[in-house]
Amino acid sequence: MERFYVFYTCMAIYGTVFATGAILTLVNGSASLPLISGSIAGVGMVLASIYELFTGSPSDFEIGDVGFWAVVSGVVGFLLLQIPGLL
Repeated sequence: MERFYVFYTCMAIYGTVFATGAILTLVNGSASLPLISGSIAGVGMVLASIYELFTGSPSDFEIGDVGFWAVVSGVVGFLLLQIPGLL
C-alpha cells in the first residue's frame, strides 16, 4: 500500500476522532472556545484529507520516514488512548 493513502487515511481518522470528541461534548451542554475550535479543526481535517485522497497524486507525495511514522504511530496511540473512554 502506498504511503500516500496510509498517510491521508490516518489524518482523516485523527480528524474524525478529534471532531467526534469535541462535538459530543458540545452536544452534552459544555460550550467553550477550545471545544468549538476543536470541532471545526477536526471536521476541516477530515474534509481536507478526503479531498487530498481523491484529487492528489500519489506520485507527487513526498514525506520523510520520520514524519510518516510519527503520523501513523500518533494516530494509533491516540486511538488506543480513546478506548478507555468508550468502555
